[in-house]
Amino acid sequence: MQHSNQQHSSTSSDTELMEQVAEWLLKMDSAECTEQDRKDFQHWQQQNPKHAEMVQQMQATFQQFNPLRQQALSHQIVEQAVRQTREDEVFKPYKLLSIIFLVCLLGSFWYVSFTQHWFADQRNDYMSWNEQVLPDQSEIRISGQTAYNIKYNQQQRLIELLDGNILVDVAKDSTRPFMIQTRFSKIRALGTRFIVQHHDHATILTMLHSTTEVTATLADGQLQRRQVQAGQQVIIDAQGIHAVRDISIEMAETAWQKHMLAIDLMPLDQVLAILQSYDDRHFKYDAQALNDIEVTAMLPLDGSGLDLLQQSLAITVTQDVLGRTIISKK
Repeated sequence: MQHSNQQHSSTSSDTELMEQVAEWLLKMDSAECTEQDRKDFQHWQQQNPKHAEMVQQMQATFQQFNPLRQQALSHQIVEQAVRQTREDEVFKPYKLLSIIFLVCLLGSFWYVSFTQHWFADQRNDYMSWNEQVLPDQSEIRISGQTAYNIKYNQQQRLIELLDGNILVDVAKDSTRPFMIQTRFSKIRALGTRFIVQHHDHATILTMLHSTTEVTATLADGQLQRRQVQAGQQVIIDAQGIHAVRDISIEMAETAWQKHMLAIDLMPLDQVLAILQSYDDRHFKYDAQALNDIEVTAMLPLDGSGLDLLQQSLAITVTQDVLGRTIISKK
């Protein structure tokens, strides 16, 4: 009986330690984390070798689920769960189980997203550049981490861009319109050549030749439409179609050919989202806080673009306990 009690006590102690480590890691990952919090975390690890050992074990576990960590919602929900269980001591014995359940639930959401990308008709990896000729002889040039589906039928030619960067040369077909569909927009080609960059928060259209018609569905269900001409660029997100900006067609073409990113007064959060598709590090940043920083530059797409931004902008780039790259204002 005594051995059983000791075993139960050990298991309980390990469980409590896991809970403490989970809470520390969530605090370190929080936007409210201060320098004093980080010092306290280091001090806590030094108090007992088991503390540091458990931290290393849980960090290794998080590393195995790197794609899941890219879901911004995950930490918000887990943090909320931890706060809730702190407030209600009745459920304290089930706190760790609640966290594990939520992580598993979030894993299922990630699995759906992951399988959509894995089974996409066309996929491309970080820092890879490829081309595809479609059945109608339209051509798609692909760069960075990109995934899309090809949905052709007798009525239309549709490319469902899940994420990434494509340059499209559209073949003429008077009976079937050519369209690019993303989470935020549907782009109907009225011309022949354009670039579409799509990520979690926005779609960016850059017109190189002729015209496209962009349609966005607003939160109230209303449709917003705008034609975008050659030499223009527009950002489309959950708020709709933003103001059109003029761009240099020659610079955009040259940048693509030289595997670079040409940007002119683009918000920093949008720049980082594009750079992320060429970098296997996971970026974490407050998009709203960085949105007012406008960037004009020609950046290499070989993983060094962020380093150049750090040298020229008032931002800091650090790494958190989960191995993610944290970008913030100075």
